[in-house]
Amino acid sequence: MSNNALLILASGNDRPGIVDRISGLVYEAGCNLEDSRMGILGGEFSLMVLVTGGTESLNKVRADMPSLEEELGLFVKLKETVAGPEARRFSPPAILCRIDAVSMDQPGIVHKLSRLLAVERVNVARLDTTRSNAPVTGTPMFSIEMDVEVPQGVLIPALRSRLQAWAELENIDLDLRVER
Repeated sequence: MSNNALLILASGNDRPGIVDRISGLVYEAGCNLEDSRMGILGGEFSLMVLVTGGTESLNKVRADMPSLEEELGLFVKLKETVAGPEARRFSPPAILCRIDAVSMDQPGIVHKLSRLLAVERVNVARLDTTRSNAPVTGTPMFSIEMDVEVPQGVLIPALRSRLQAWAELENIDLDLRVER
């Protein structure tokens, strides 16, 4: 497997066929779609895709992307990168944990939580947030699902205790668990 890679960032009005066209371009160029994050945010479809392949194949993706960008009405940004385990620049020994949190929607939740984690040297590897309305009352609710890398030397029970104390002050239901 080649560790030459191209990161594709794209967004545009949501409509059927976007994933088909982008994945088809990657496949037809002889590349592999290794990792991806895609979703609808508001009325916009947004994606982040890591594509690997040989130099010629990646050049074909680069060359063909502008016509696809125009056809689909997307904003596209391409960035050269590398793939594989050696690509991770921040990868000290760490324990993978999952944080799930739910609360009434309020400004600053993500910032306050990420600040607390940064102080503890915990790396955020993945973060998904969702705003919805509570079923019966219609109250705006906010949910966080995040994968974090807790470095060696940070005690999980102590981290959990600090997170719980913060969550209680903010009226947030929070759970931290070690992933296996």
